[in-house]
Amino acid sequence: MQQVSFFLEKFKSLGLENALSKQVFIEVVERVLRVKLLSESVELRQDTFFVKAPPTLKSELYVKHEVILAELAKTLGSKVEKKIR
Repeated sequence: MQQVSFFLEKFKSLGLENALSKQVFIEVVERVLRVKLLSESVELRQDTFFVKAPPTLKSELYVKHEVILAELAKTLGSKVEKKIR
């Protein structure tokens, strides 16, 4: 069985990699924390996700960041290490 990243290669070549990564990040956070983030509250700059959220949610993101990043890498097939701020 092939990874999802194989099917999403077309979008990477169109310059939509950041938008795709951002959307997948929001979905992974929703799966792991059961919290829906707004697209406007997440920004991806230089392989770092910046999240505008209340301090309690940021604490949860920090506690579960390893799980979130592992799921993100599994879904995107990404070899680049990403961070959450």
